[in-house]
Amino acid sequence: MKRLSVMIGAALACACSGLAAPAMAAEAPPALNVVLKPHVPAGTAGYIDVTMSFQTPSLQAGAPLVRLPLQLVGIPTARYDGDALTARDDQGPLALEISEEKPQPEGVYRRWSVKRPTKGDVVVSFRAPPRVVTASTNNGPLFDLRAENGGFEGAGVGFLATPAAEGPYSVDLKWDMSDMPAGSRGVWSLGEGEVKAVVPSQVLSFSYYAAGPLKSQSSATDSRLNVYWLSEPPFDAKAFSTWVSKFYNYTSTFFGDTKSSYRVFMRQNPYAGTGGTALAHSFMFGYYPPAKPTVEDLRDLVAHEMAHTWPMLEGSHGETAWYSEGTAEYYSLLMAYRAGLLTLDEYLASINQRADGYYASPSRNMTTADAAKLFWKDPVMQKDPYGRGFLYLVQTNAAILAKSGGKRSLDDVVLEIYRRTEKQEPHGVAEWLQLVGKEIGPAEAQAAFDTMKSGKTLVIPDNAFAPCFKVVSEQRHAFELGYVRSNSGSDAVVTDLKPDSAAARAGVKNGDKILKAPDASKAWKSEKTEVTGVFERDGKSYTVTYLPRGGAVEAYHWERAKGAAPTCKF
Repeated sequence: MKRLSVMIGAALACACSGLAAPAMAAEAPPALNVVLKPHVPAGTAGYIDVTMSFQTPSLQAGAPLVRLPLQLVGIPTARYDGDALTARDDQGPLALEISEEKPQPEGVYRRWSVKRPTKGDVVVSFRAPPRVVTASTNNGPLFDLRAENGGFEGAGVGFLATPAAEGPYSVDLKWDMSDMPAGSRGVWSLGEGEVKAVVPSQVLSFSYYAAGPLKSQSSATDSRLNVYWLSEPPFDAKAFSTWVSKFYNYTSTFFGDTKSSYRVFMRQNPYAGTGGTALAHSFMFGYYPPAKPTVEDLRDLVAHEMAHTWPMLEGSHGETAWYSEGTAEYYSLLMAYRAGLLTLDEYLASINQRADGYYASPSRNMTTADAAKLFWKDPVMQKDPYGRGFLYLVQTNAAILAKSGGKRSLDDVVLEIYRRTEKQEPHGVAEWLQLVGKEIGPAEAQAAFDTMKSGKTLVIPDNAFAPCFKVVSEQRHAFELGYVRSNSGSDAVVTDLKPDSAAARAGVKNGDKILKAPDASKAWKSEKTEVTGVFERDGKSYTVTYLPRGGAVEAYHWERAKGAAPTCKF
């Protein structure tokens, strides 16, 4: 099975090409008709009835029909145990055998295989329940289907059992709103209402779906970007949409993508923290209403997730996360600054936040392979490729600028990688090193890459963002939550508690149930910010507050250079 980053990357790429032009093959791909029928009975969270019709799949006995992960990177799915998923063909009911595929680091997929040869079209039916989330739910990728304010939002991979054969398919996706209140709408990442597209199965999985009394905001200048929500947010939705639209238009133009559309979905979390996940030409983000986030609070998250649309490398998540997350960090800020959406001082503060996050990271001196092993287990470790990748790219850009006398930059390499992605040419780590090697020399490119991979501390070069900014050394204190937040059934519990940590000194113990997780996102940004969590032990709850910091570490940041121009070109 392909790794998660590869699957999402394929979905991102295929969503564009699938909509851009009809298939060029001599025969059209087989039809796949999908009908989603949401229901919200009074007093319940509701469900979505799903009907999926395959055009004459002609499967032999034992062949897989559909598949769905049981859990993906810690996020549980609808599963469909027992006979919750059924199938029929022209001969009547179609018996299915349930099995599990080989476990992968990101999770285990369940597959449904036919017990006899199929005849004619095959219709698969199942009822998708929304996931129940609470204040103790771990923040993570937005893959699960959730109910909110009389509607639903979620990724297909959380509730859609999709074709086991990759395809592509001539998909006709429709919404049946007959059991929903008047005015309800259905939206897919690829469009609103009925959508027809030629796409592989992965796009159905790694894209978003929303239904119910949706509100939306479109770009004032074009309809390429739309924002959707079910509950009124505590921030100005129009101002938010305007900022997002300007960022999208500028960044998509930079990458030469001027025709495709994009959709943003937002939903509320019952737990502290924000987060977002980019899928097929869309992303969804969640926020905690009591925190009352502002547009300014959210724009970094929004830009980061949107920037995922274009740069990508082939390879496993552990091999390429530094690139996918690093380029999203690097270009989300750079594009916003070039577009005039960030002031120079705001840009300086933002790149310093990334540097601080890297130098304070508890995984800073781990190898990328070791950090990857913990990525899906410990939410704190999920930040590792962000800062590591960002600073490595800053180093790479500085080296290219110095070698070329300012005539070339990181942009040239990243745009070439994107061109190869679009042309379906090889674009993995080997190609990255080859391209960077052409700019600064093969030995230099390999040495810098090996330093990043090995966990040696990345030092900011003096010419990075010069002459506007200068590099200053300092000491920081490493971020240390003190324990790993692990799932035990439906509960989040404390594991791997560090006995000398502030959390341990505050009274937290291994095995304690986490009723309300500390908001690590804010504390990560400031050495002086304490966290508060609510835990349970032996049936009794308790609250602790502590400063999640460890020992001092070497660090660097940028400051405005004396005599620098008030505006700078990067």
